Amino acid sequence: MDARNLFITVVSGYPRSGTSLMMQMLAAGGMSVLVDEFRKADEHNPRGYFEYERALKLGGKDETTDWVTDAQGKAVKVIAYQLQHLPAAFDYRVIFMKRKIAEVLASWGKMGLVRTDVQLSEREQILGFKTEYAIYEARLVRQTNTQVLFIQYNDLLANPREQIARVRDFLGMPLDGEAMLAAIDPALYRNRL
Repeated sequence: MDARNLFITVVSGYPRSGTSLMMQMLAAGGMSVLVDEFRKADEHNPRGYFEYERALKLGGKDETTDWVTDAQGKAVKVIAYQLQHLPAAFDYRVIFMKRKIAEVLASWGKMGLVRTDVQLSEREQILGFKTEYAIYEARLVRQTNTQVLFIQYNDLLANPREQIARVRDFLGMPLDGEAMLAAIDPALYRNRL
């Protein structure tokens, strides 16, 4: 078993922060990805979500983590608030996608993901997200079985070659940088603020 099979690559962040794009880039670059077809591409994500249903159920009632063994040597998407449910028996390299919070909220609004029962101003929501980002970052850097690379979605689109080099160095894999670059479609960057 070579070195790339000794850890699991986890692509994480909030929904609409660029996690699907990063999964697409890794797949294009030659990395195996753990995905299924339960969630189809749509107008919000025309190239697909690159998700694995069992990963999205982490921490849910009666959900087990026996599938995590299948993720070794692969990339899998795990939403930020579910990272805490990954079993500690594995080594992880987490690519944590961050995006301007106002853009995430705008995208959520277009997808109908904004909770209507919570009455917070946009400023309060942004402060809440910033606090959560700090909590996730602190938790990730403390874990001895986890290495983390933070990628700003907006920087990825502005300077893709630089960010692709960071990802390749972080993973220590000979991923095809040109194929990863070709996976980025600037026309799909919507909800710019």
